[in-house]
Amino acid sequence: MQLLKFNIIALAFSSAFAFNATECFDSSYEVEVTHKSFPFGLLTKTLGISKKGCEVTLSHNQWKYLNRKWVVDICRDPIHIKSADNSVEVFRKVGSCKTVKNPFCNQLTKLKKVIEDDGLIFAEGSKSELDSDHGKVYCSYILMQEYLSKSVVFNKGENYDYLLKKGSAVPEGTDSQFTVDPSSGKANF
Repeated sequence: MQLLKFNIIALAFSSAFAFNATECFDSSYEVEVTHKSFPFGLLTKTLGISKKGCEVTLSHNQWKYLNRKWVVDICRDPIHIKSADNSVEVFRKVGSCKTVKNPFCNQLTKLKKVIEDDGLIFAEGSKSELDSDHGKVYCSYILMQEYLSKSVVFNKGENYDYLLKKGSAVPEGTDSQFTVDPSSGKANF
């Protein structure tokens, strides 16, 4: 599974995109990705993503009974995640997740795992097309990676095209979990 995640991340930064990061940020959409799951394909997992303005809402239904919901406002400081399982809990970013393990980092890890495993892997279409399910999931993934991991607080009217350019997807000095080698386009952990 780790190799599959590495390949997805490496491919994510090595190809050209039909949409740019500013279009991704400015867009509004809803997408739902469903796939059969354990045991023997009898149960389903569903990931729903809704992006309206600055707010990205993710709902995850795992095996019909385990429901989770996260709300991330990518334009709001301080960096935080709202988890709305039963009641609303706010997890505020305190330091880098590389050096400090806290409830925010635990939520970030869960959120990334859900998007990668149940969204990016199973969404249909091309990730380079914002009109496809895969493109919408990938757009959300990029925005949340920048906001939650790299502490980029987005603003309306700004240009974010550098986020999807080969070799500059990870600005120097950030607390991202991986970097991209400009010569090969491969991700390094």
